[in-house]
Amino acid sequence: MKVFIIDFAARRRSRTRCLGKIDGGRIVTTGIVWLALLLSGCQPLGYSADNDLPPEPAAAELAEPLEPAHDFALSTLDGDTVRLSNLRGRWVLINFWATWCAPCRDEMPYLDRLAADHANQLSVLAVNMREPKTTVRAFVEEFDLHLPILVAPDDATLLAYYVRGLPVSVLIDPDGMVTQRIVGPIQPGFVEAEMGNCDAC
Repeated sequence: MKVFIIDFAARRRSRTRCLGKIDGGRIVTTGIVWLALLLSGCQPLGYSADNDLPPEPAAAELAEPLEPAHDFALSTLDGDTVRLSNLRGRWVLINFWATWCAPCRDEMPYLDRLAADHANQLSVLAVNMREPKTTVRAFVEEFDLHLPILVAPDDATLLAYYVRGLPVSVLIDPDGMVTQRIVGPIQPGFVEAEMGNCDAC
């Protein structure tokens, strides 16, 4: 699994870059990243189509230094509203996904079990990428999912969490700080280990 270190200050200065690969321990230059963007079809920020996000390669990015998680209020598939800030005091894993994304489909049963096994300290929020509710509901019924399914994320939320491909997951600690951004499927045990490393937990 490749590990990328995010420079969040640099991300704030330029919010239209896609992730490059690490070559010999060095971060690929911005010019090469843009070339890769054009060749791979990776979408820069500002996209508007519903299904234009390519699957992300499997990797984990360390969110250093920690930054406050962007607050949002999104509707669930059942019509309720979930506000992130209301979950302060718990770990939160936000997973951005779609039914057409093969890695998303593969990891969703694991995320559902993760939410159930750690319900006392972890909330898992599965944020669908603007697909029709009928499509999402059929997927939920097919996999017998019980975790909260959020729909229709706004552009501000996608920008704040750097969602350029799928799946992307963001781990937030009980203080509301982003600790990890996982690009690609989550490795079993990764989230549990992160929660275990928290001195306050």
